[in-house]
Amino acid sequence: MASPPGALRPVVDLAFELGGGSVAGDHAAALWRALERALPWLGEDGETAVHPIRAARLTGGRLALNRRSRLMLRLPQGRVTAALALSGTRLDLDGEAIEPGRALARTLIAHPTLYAQRVVTGDEDEIAFMASAERELAALAVRGDFICGRRSAVRGPAGELVGFSVMLTGLRQEDSLRVQTAGLGRHRTLGCGVFVPHRATAAVGSDAADDAHRAFR
Repeated sequence: MASPPGALRPVVDLAFELGGGSVAGDHAAALWRALERALPWLGEDGETAVHPIRAARLTGGRLALNRRSRLMLRLPQGRVTAALALSGTRLDLDGEAIEPGRALARTLIAHPTLYAQRVVTGDEDEIAFMASAERELAALAVRGDFICGRRSAVRGPAGELVGFSVMLTGLRQEDSLRVQTAGLGRHRTLGCGVFVPHRATAAVGSDAADDAHRAFR
């Protein structure tokens, strides 16, 4: 295996309290456009990722924002002060408004199990997807176990993007932080390939009856 890549820039998660009523379930592209309008440097940075917004699911696929909902950006530590300008603004998501409030910066936690709601590599076939994802992990010199979950899609700027949920287990501390910092696959500004610590593998198992499971070393 190749030597581990060089050190990555330190990043943090910047979590904004979130006001508003509800948003479309597939809001990722509209959210990113709104963020770029509010903070034009985001599109030039190339290192910022946007976490999927967590909210209660309503009928019709909509999401109801609540007191636990957060707008969360994963960005270089040096960009935190500039990003705080979002506090107190209104973001227009194609006619639906959300209101970022107070913000808290959180350092990344090295956890042996990580989960991403959706990873997009450009492959719609599960076997091809897993091969692409594992090549990326090898390039990062990351070792552990790979569990592929449910296939899903999100609307991107040029059409539908197909991906799969992914759980990584048995990660060493440095590998866990590397994956969270670098992400996996494409379209991190649309919430894809953004990993967070997870306590168990049950969530992936419930998404698909026949999850694929491999070890990458």
